Amino acid sequence: MAIDWETLTKQVKEANDIVDVIGGYLTLHPNGGKFKGLCPFHDDHRPSMVVDPQWQNFRCWACGKFGDVFTFIQERERVDFREARELLARRAGISLEKIVDSPQNRSRAYMLDVMRWADEQYQRCLHELQLAETARRYVAERHLEPETVRRFGLGFSPLSGDWLVQEAAKAKIVPDVLEQVGLIARRREGPGYFDRFRDRLMFPIRNVRGQTVGFGGRILPSSPFSSRAPKYYNSADTPLFSKSEQLYGLDLARQAGSTAGYLAVVEGYTDVMMAHQRGVAQVVATLGTALNARHVQQLRRFAPRVVLVFDGDAAGAKGVDRAVELFVGNDVDLAVARLPDGLDPCDLLAQQGPEPFQQALAGAVDALHFKLDQVLNDPAAAGIEGRRRAVDEVLGLIALAPDSADQTGQLKRELIVGRIARRLGIQEVTLWARLRELRERSKGRESSPGTMPVTEGETPQPASSPRQAPAAPHERELLEVLLAEPGLVATAVAELRPDQVEHPGLRKLLEALFALHAAGQTPDVDRLRDLIDNPRLIEHALRMQEKGRAEPDRSAWLSQLLAEFHRVRELRRKQALQDQLQAAADHQAAVELLRRLQDHGEVRFR
Repeated sequence: MAIDWETLTKQVKEANDIVDVIGGYLTLHPNGGKFKGLCPFHDDHRPSMVVDPQWQNFRCWACGKFGDVFTFIQERERVDFREARELLARRAGISLEKIVDSPQNRSRAYMLDVMRWADEQYQRCLHELQLAETARRYVAERHLEPETVRRFGLGFSPLSGDWLVQEAAKAKIVPDVLEQVGLIARRREGPGYFDRFRDRLMFPIRNVRGQTVGFGGRILPSSPFSSRAPKYYNSADTPLFSKSEQLYGLDLARQAGSTAGYLAVVEGYTDVMMAHQRGVAQVVATLGTALNARHVQQLRRFAPRVVLVFDGDAAGAKGVDRAVELFVGNDVDLAVARLPDGLDPCDLLAQQGPEPFQQALAGAVDALHFKLDQVLNDPAAAGIEGRRRAVDEVLGLIALAPDSADQTGQLKRELIVGRIARRLGIQEVTLWARLRELRERSKGRESSPGTMPVTEGETPQPASSPRQAPAAPHERELLEVLLAEPGLVATAVAELRPDQVEHPGLRKLLEALFALHAAGQTPDVDRLRDLIDNPRLIEHALRMQEKGRAEPDRSAWLSQLLAEFHRVRELRRKQALQDQLQAAADHQAAVELLRRLQDHGEVRFR
């Protein structure tokens, strides 16, 4: 009998008792109806992890890790939710062959199939077709061996502009899907489509499971477009691909990174390929964007340390400053390695072999140490005023990093300030006072891309959003009650719109719950995991679910919350009318506004 993914998730969870699963990884001892053991997610010397068989969850009181059986497998095996579900399904002997996909999952699977097909066509073009001869010569000039080229799936998109379109027609592939995944586009004038990649080496960009989700294209130096087209061109963001989240080579580097204890981040595709070719496999690259918190979270799944590699003449302030902010605001050991002047990783590895590159990686220093050296060795830092500006420059970066209310984040910040105090010979109390001033000054400004840390009173925020205050209590409690009792989502749908929730993280969860309800699916945490690929946000949803379960009369609680949303909505309407009334220059408009205010209740004048 066929089943769908929702049913599978429930079956897998029911078939994998959390005590049995975690007990297979570590020794658990009974403790008052629960079980305790040494937490595998930090250096635990006395049992800090508690496993609750009643609610089928775990919690570490030392490092703060929390979740269910899926979360544990994701963290322990360094896999995403779908992979964790597959591992647990196999553990329970549940077959995946009879699953009926939803239209959404079928669409995604078809898009992945199309990307795999395109990947094969580009590779066939590079290796077999005469029109790729120039491309083959260029690859050889880059000292990339055939085995490396094959392993990374390097391909070629010809100059003609409609080569892939024609190949797709032969294969009876629907153009709309090729357009959806960013490989072709509609012509502005006239019917038909054109290839978005022309006369470019094609670097397939794969997710951690090795599936091609996008491409990076490098224009050939001999191309007639080379003088007016960008040197590198990435796929546009699609349902499969986001260049601000993806990392090139992570699928091939993850195991080496786990073994080495760190992953190194470089800038270019060929830098990654040459590093792997020379035996330094723990290397990945961003896709033309600065390293951000989402990248760090991905890397952190496979290694506790991230080494950011700067070209010798490109270790500029912007890259280092971003590294410091990420170092301060994230649970990661982020270090900086600097190469000899004038050489990028590919050139260094090709000309001098792996030893100098490996030495640079081994000599990497943490981002704060690197920044302190940078500012203090600057001639401008000489003298009292120069030293003061140097202090402000470093503290200013710490002020930009998201604050953290958990003990780990606070301890890290205290250690950072203590190190700065010792290095500069300044009292810690003075530095803390100046840091508070700088943080106040930075409030209201846009944050750099990243995700706010998860704490009990806050929700992670999407990257590139302005910093937000902690969620309003009625917004947080709304998610607590809905996650604890999915049957109440229907009541909330009838009374609320997602845009009435201001906090972006909570709004994203609410939108997903409403979407599941509209699709006739159970709006619970397990189903959310198929819609939201953000482990920290899902972890926070599990925490809110646990808090919601502690309230016995959740229906009455929801009624009170809906009344509070109505009250807040009315207050905002009144305030908006008050503001318009204060600014009204036309008498008739003022009278109409006054009438509308009276309809809403008391009129207030400032």
